[in-house]
Amino acid sequence: MNIGKIIEELEVRRKIFHLLAILLWLLPLYFFPTWLTVLLFFLVLLINLLTVLKTGEKSLRLYYKMVYSFEREKNYKRPGIQALWANVGIFLSFLFFGKYPAMVSVVVLAVGDAFASIVGIKYGRRKIWGTNRSLEGTTAFFFFSFLALLPFLGFAKALIVSFSSALVEALPLKLDDNFTVPVVAGLVYYLMCGL
Repeated sequence: MNIGKIIEELEVRRKIFHLLAILLWLLPLYFFPTWLTVLLFFLVLLINLLTVLKTGEKSLRLYYKMVYSFEREKNYKRPGIQALWANVGIFLSFLFFGKYPAMVSVVVLAVGDAFASIVGIKYGRRKIWGTNRSLEGTTAFFFFSFLALLPFLGFAKALIVSFSSALVEALPLKLDDNFTVPVVAGLVYYLMCGL
């Protein structure tokens, strides 16, 4: 087995986990009272931060073994950093825009990002904006997030949220897209609901 195939399999495994783990936020966002959802966010963010700082790495070997099994090599110095960014982005979307925009941001981040990565790695040939992003991956981000939102938001809102989120994900910004995507998705949906 060649190294490219191993990396591809790791990334697919990561993105399936990413998809499922992020979608779990839909349960507390929808069913829990606000105070409990905020408390859960604080708890998850604390665990995330302690993981990034490698707190208790020697005594929690099994936990860190699991974390590293889903982590990219470039993040070994700060394991879980992208999960931290995702959870902060979803939390801010919830705090500033409310329950439903936060739920939209969860769906867009989970579905769009997972499919963008899987399709981009497997079929991505045309790089965009001088980044490591591909046109194929960005198109998959848009298409699959649109399909996931369509039954709940209707055509126009799903189209606008998916397009704006895919655009932000593809831009070469300094901020992690796991942070920017849920904030932008929540903001765009919030603004459309207010109009």
